[in-house]
Amino acid sequence: MKFISVLKAAIGCALASAAFSNAGAQQPAGAAVIGTSVVQYDYDALFQQMYKSPSNLDVSFKFAEQAVARGDYEAAIGALERMLFFNPDLPRVKLELGVLYFKLGSYELARGYFQAATQSASTPDDIRAQVRAYLAEIDRRLAKYEYSVFFNAGLRYQTNANVGPDGQLVRALGQDAILDNKFGKRPDWNSFQVLAATYAYKTSMRGDAIEATFVGLNSRQFVLDQFNLGVVELLVGPRIALGQNASFKFYGIGDQVWLGDANYFSAGGAGVSARSTIGNVGLIEGYVEGRRRNFSDSFNYPTASQQTGGLLTSAVITDFTLMPGLHWVGRAGYDENRAIFDYNSYHRYSIDVAFPFEFALNLFGTPRQYVVAPTVGYSWADYIVPNPIIDPITIRHDREQRYGVIFDAQLVDNVGIRTQVQYIKINSSLPNFTTSNFSIGFGPTLRF
Repeated sequence: MKFISVLKAAIGCALASAAFSNAGAQQPAGAAVIGTSVVQYDYDALFQQMYKSPSNLDVSFKFAEQAVARGDYEAAIGALERMLFFNPDLPRVKLELGVLYFKLGSYELARGYFQAATQSASTPDDIRAQVRAYLAEIDRRLAKYEYSVFFNAGLRYQTNANVGPDGQLVRALGQDAILDNKFGKRPDWNSFQVLAATYAYKTSMRGDAIEATFVGLNSRQFVLDQFNLGVVELLVGPRIALGQNASFKFYGIGDQVWLGDANYFSAGGAGVSARSTIGNVGLIEGYVEGRRRNFSDSFNYPTASQQTGGLLTSAVITDFTLMPGLHWVGRAGYDENRAIFDYNSYHRYSIDVAFPFEFALNLFGTPRQYVVAPTVGYSWADYIVPNPIIDPITIRHDREQRYGVIFDAQLVDNVGIRTQVQYIKINSSLPNFTTSNFSIGFGPTLRF
């Protein structure tokens, strides 16, 4: 049914909210300053030179850079600690030592060097800021559990709230038909609340944990109450660490969706994901999920049960730092839906990219954080067989374009305000499903 696109858009909005609320939160700001622009000196020659002139700090620092570039953190630590022996008042070297011990998972040693880096009155402000970020991250990693919560509420306006076709000429039983005006595209306002929460209970210091993720959405239309929407999803399962920078996870899935104030579908399933950092650039994560969805007929949706069946979802998600303050957040996915009525079965490919740009401004003498995130996406869905009720010959093929921007502004501490603008255009082989929709939503946010 066309109304399933309403659900996809709503879930996508909720997951995007969670993703952008965590953009750039994988490592402290200013991480890994050593080794980011390494000149390729002769490694062995540098070692011999350092051995002959142990008090030459420039040579020791160049050797440490080369050691980090080669992944030999222990050799870099030895060189930097030798530098402190000859000159104990080097805050940046202490910062670098803290970073290296942090990378090795020796958090208490790292904490000692980070704290020592700020004890001098001459320590630059940028080093102090990096130390604060790393100490906060160490506290988070050493805690027995960790959690995050993102909440967004507000109002949203749509030019096509009922996902009506762009034109009045549609197909019915293989013939052209004129759509009644009351079923055409109609604008409407709605109020919404989005909640995304994660909780991890750590079973070891290496990164093993039991994780739970909850996503909830409630949307109430001002006029078109048959599109009132409620979504609840819960994912629970163990994460198993593979060294310091990679892990995989098995989890169970439970979904419940209401549409038009009636049960729309419930689902159960399972998934597996794998995650890894890529040097100091960012992270990549892939997952595969399978669900069995059971749709229920209702007054507004009397044929919903025809969509009952299995849904396979797979995707790769990336979060890369392009430059300080600017990220690339991307998702490439594939969905395979198998319904008991084949004309509701489809294959869908999609790609979405966002470029969150983080910056700070001083307002009334107080710095506030801001994020602007342009977004763009494209997907194509190919259905398996024609729907005889619409057209017994033409198979449905949809091509969807998505453009938008998200603007987050910090008001005070963890409270902010979000504005999201989006335009969606679907071109379909059947005019019944050729639609367009412009939406704008705004409201307060809460993060902790």
